[in-house]
Amino acid sequence: MKIILPLLALGLLSTLFLFSNSPDPEQAIPFAEVDVEELAREQRLGQPRFAGTLEDGREVLFIAEQAAPVPNAPNQMRADVVQARVDLSETSYILLASAGSLVDLSARTAQLEGNVRITSSSGYRLASEEMVLSLDILSVISPGPVHVNGPSMTLSADRMELTETDGAQVLMFNGGVRMLYDPNS
Repeated sequence: MKIILPLLALGLLSTLFLFSNSPDPEQAIPFAEVDVEELAREQRLGQPRFAGTLEDGREVLFIAEQAAPVPNAPNQMRADVVQARVDLSETSYILLASAGSLVDLSARTAQLEGNVRITSSSGYRLASEEMVLSLDILSVISPGPVHVNGPSMTLSADRMELTETDGAQVLMFNGGVRMLYDPNS
């Protein structure tokens, strides 16, 4: 047994190597489809998260799928698929989402572009194509048309501005404001 079992094990191992198939390169483990030369040329961050506070200490969180500095503009950064959260108080907040953003660190602003959506913790949803978010004070401005849906109402306007005055948030709609109020819904 001391001789037969080791010889039998050696025979089994040798048959594994002798009769195995050569590796097929088409069945290899897939690697990421990225252009390595492009990655080396460009400076880019994957899934960056920026967090900060407003002047009164409320939190601002900014998340993107990817971000890259703007050529010839050292204080600007372009971000794709952006989500942001701005605390309005201890219990209320707004969530912002857009296809892209241009963050200007010197002006401390983020210009959200492309299918911008705001959702408030109170159930209101706002849509626009462009918004400018301040990163140091509570200020959200939409220079273009906005559409709002929420509990009991639908609203559309040419412009919108959310600011804060004496600790209270003020939301102003200007130009062609149309509101439909339905107290039963």
